[in-house]
Amino acid sequence: MQYYILDSLGEYDDEKYCHVEGLVEGVDDDQLALECGGSLSDIYPADPFEVTMELDEDSPKHIEKGDFVSTTDDYVMVSTKVVEELKKNNIKNVEFWPFTLMNHKGRIHSKDYNFVVTQPYDALHLELSEINRDENNTVIGVDKIVLDNRKLENAPDVFHINDICRMAFSEPLAKILQEKYTNFVFDKAEQA
Repeated sequence: MQYYILDSLGEYDDEKYCHVEGLVEGVDDDQLALECGGSLSDIYPADPFEVTMELDEDSPKHIEKGDFVSTTDDYVMVSTKVVEELKKNNIKNVEFWPFTLMNHKGRIHSKDYNFVVTQPYDALHLELSEINRDENNTVIGVDKIVLDNRKLENAPDVFHINDICRMAFSEPLAKILQEKYTNFVFDKAEQA
């Protein structure tokens, strides 16, 4: 099956849809599960709306509430409508965590968004991908992503790609999200 990688900037060049940049406030995510995959069930607060993200002050025109919130980080933030779509399509191994989106003035912009978190999935073709790592084997840059077709045989419809903190979607799911919802941009994954 063909997979598509979510572009975290969405339709950023249109200077329209909400854009965030910076840290999530209200949850201590030492394991980077929000960006790279994992579970938040042990660390998310009882009142999920204590968790906040602020619109990027350097992008003051990006205030329209699209279905995907763009970011320079690898958080995946979607509207409640998208959450319902994913649930309707029986997407497995996915957690949805509501949060409060704050505007440029520190006021509530919306409580209609959720972080989408999946488990990391070993999908990289290690020989063909170009991943830059430091001396501790930590990823410090990604020049080329190639997914391994052998590893994708039993892959879920959506997953965080192991090591590189990017989210991949099956072709049918990416098509639904791009056709029915706003601000979703996908790049066709190179696969071998």
